[in-house]
Amino acid sequence: MLKAFLVGGFIAVVAQAFRDMYIILFHMGEAEAVRWMNGTLMVCAAIFTPIRFYRRLTQFAGAGMIVPMMSLANIWSASALEYRNEGVAEHMLSVGGSVIVTLVVASYVAALFL
Repeated sequence: MLKAFLVGGFIAVVAQAFRDMYIILFHMGEAEAVRWMNGTLMVCAAIFTPIRFYRRLTQFAGAGMIVPMMSLANIWSASALEYRNEGVAEHMLSVGGSVIVTLVVASYVAALFL
């Protein structure tokens, strides 16, 4: 449990550093910097998936690696690697589609109560 807390906290600190870097160095607004930060985390997860670093980190940290954007990029990258000879696009969307639907429904339900 401590490992999950530390790794999840480290990811949050890195994400905050990316956001601040985009605001300070590139003179972006808050919303644009957050979009770029999310994109950067997704690209990192997509790069870490084929070299098996994401899997080792997930096995070490457990629930500390459940960051929605990074997990989605990992799912898409892993399914793309698994089905690269059979047709990547349809398998990526079949696996990631359920995640997207869950996120949309959860966002809608959360918006009802906020």
